[in-house]
Amino acid sequence: MKKIFFIILITAFFGCKKETENTDNKPNIETKADLTIASKNFEKYLKHNAELFEYQIVGIKDSLPFSDAEISFPLKENEYHYNKSKDFNYFEAKSFENKNNKLKIIIYNTYGENDLKVLNIQLNSYNSGQLVDALLLDCRFTFETEYFRNFKINSNAIEIKKFNVDKLLYNEEGDIIGNKPVNDTVVNIVKYKLNDKGFFVKQ
Repeated sequence: MKKIFFIILITAFFGCKKETENTDNKPNIETKADLTIASKNFEKYLKHNAELFEYQIVGIKDSLPFSDAEISFPLKENEYHYNKSKDFNYFEAKSFENKNNKLKIIIYNTYGENDLKVLNIQLNSYNSGQLVDALLLDCRFTFETEYFRNFKINSNAIEIKKFNVDKLLYNEEGDIIGNKPVNDTVVNIVKYKLNDKGFFVKQ
């Protein structure tokens, strides 16, 4: 009788333990909503040419030309109005899905002040195969000031930090006479949300 009771007790113990292990060791499934993308993920594609004071795109193959519709499509957070040019192709750096929308991150050069090159990183949103919205994640150039951005995409939330670095020292006539001992850096932060229809809504 004791032996039968002991067998029942052991069976119950291991049965409970197995059930507990199955509950506690469920696989950690990464969903599309858990996706986090940041500026650092794209640093490998950017090379700064110190002699030409511009950024070049490296490490991505198969560039694509902009269509007329893509050239004219409105771009949010493009306050300097450095628009796309057919003189430059774009590179698709990443694509993913969120809220039933397909998103693409593209990188391209365009023209800035005095026809110097600007580098842009742009987020496109597509709904039912149609481009519905576009957001400028990063813009990099060095003219009289240095300008760049850092960004982070976490689920449907997008944060962009804009850095404007003034390094130059001027005299009263406005001529450049050297560099400032300490750079003047201004940082602005903007935030967006991706809605169900694929639009970037400023917060």
